[in-house]
Amino acid sequence: MGVENDFLTGDDIVNGCVLAPDGYIYRPPPPSKNLTIEMQVTVTDCRDWREVLAVVDDMGDLFDFRNTSTAVHRVAKFSFAQTECKLALSDPRFPRLLQLLRAKCRDLSAWGLSDACWGLAKMQCRDEEVFRRLSLRTRQLMHELDPQGLAIIAWAFGTIGRQDDELLAAIAEESRKKLDSFGVQNISNLLWANATLGVRADALHADLLQESLRRLDEFTTQELAIINWAFTKLAYPVGDEWKTAFRTRVLRLKEYAPSELSMIAWALATRGDYDPELMAYVARRSMELMRSFTGQNLATIIWAIATVSYKDDHSIDEFLRMSLGAIIGRANEFQPLNIALISWGLSKLSFKADEAFKALCDSAVAQIDSFVPQNLVQVLWACGTCGYRHEQFLRGMA
Repeated sequence: MGVENDFLTGDDIVNGCVLAPDGYIYRPPPPSKNLTIEMQVTVTDCRDWREVLAVVDDMGDLFDFRNTSTAVHRVAKFSFAQTECKLALSDPRFPRLLQLLRAKCRDLSAWGLSDACWGLAKMQCRDEEVFRRLSLRTRQLMHELDPQGLAIIAWAFGTIGRQDDELLAAIAEESRKKLDSFGVQNISNLLWANATLGVRADALHADLLQESLRRLDEFTTQELAIINWAFTKLAYPVGDEWKTAFRTRVLRLKEYAPSELSMIAWALATRGDYDPELMAYVARRSMELMRSFTGQNLATIIWAIATVSYKDDHSIDEFLRMSLGAIIGRANEFQPLNIALISWGLSKLSFKADEAFKALCDSAVAQIDSFVPQNLVQVLWACGTCGYRHEQFLRGMA
């Protein structure tokens, strides 16, 4: 097939186009079905991400859009499972895969589109041009995307923190039309993406709230915590019916991950809901998981307890006492924000703990240059309020 022109784009070259002497561009026909199947089998037979990239390097010229999106998905799946995403991204063959994806993005199917978005987001690949083209292709294929595809693409843009209000508005509109087919994980992922990017879509969120109420018992603890967190972060008025139903469901469930407990506590405090029974329940579950708590989990729950000023509750007091051991033993692992929130929370609760403050201040001194001024002031205020003085920290602040 020939087209009269006098230049080739980078995408043309990747797609095998050739500029003839007479100014015509030869565009090769699409790969045969047999070749596409052969390439697909070759990619899916790979056992790790290095094998996939080797195939891309050796045979990428023969790939169509299906093979390309599958390769992206496979590299992400394998590298994430092996905690080697950074290695895969820095592999000298990975840019070739991105080059293929950029060139073939305009032909992606709805299925290939969600595969590519998921894979890049899972690897934390933030290629500006690729995501611009993925956004455009998503809007072109919006009516062909099923609920899982809509939710995955929104989740992918949220995961890499890419603000695209036009895309999310289109996804919201299309999602409302297909809400009856949404699974509970699709609801959770879509709400999480909107909340993470700070995108209010009130008509969609009203529908999702009603759907979540109707199907409350189907949600896992993770999905339940995410949905409540998302509505809270969006400052969406959920009403008493949701608060009551959510509270009842949370108290019935027993198995939680640390991140889920911290999200529940954060939402309670952020909304200003004073609920001693629920917060005590979070405290009891948290004590069971204290060994697996990160600094962020611990900081969030202490901050939440202090924000709503829970006092004189046996479970909460016991949680705080147990937290001291984790703080003293692991403060050197905490990030500056975690140190600031824990210090502020303990002080606000008038919790006397000099050894904990020493550990927190020692950790703060070791990473003083990473603190933003607000967090330094929080630690200083906390020490002053509790009457604790740490000379090295004071010199470091100066």
